[in-house]
Amino acid sequence: MKPAYDIFRKDLLGTPVWMESVQDIDTAKLRLTELARRSPGEYFVASQETQEIVCETPAHYFDLVIKVDLSLNC
Repeated sequence: MKPAYDIFRKDLLGTPVWMESVQDIDTAKLRLTELARRSPGEYFVASQETQEIVCETPAHYFDLVIKVDLSLNC
């Protein structure tokens, strides 16, 4: 089965950096949360079929604290 979603992280300039591909939206949401916990930042999931963003982490202005709100905008 071909992966259907790509996960990206925005770098310091806001440029998307590809992280990985997954097969379904539930896995994408799980991986988005795991990646954000491991390395806080802005992440989003794009559908390979529609090329649209289907899920993203909230934008943060480089919070330098441990506490992170990981609610997703899906």
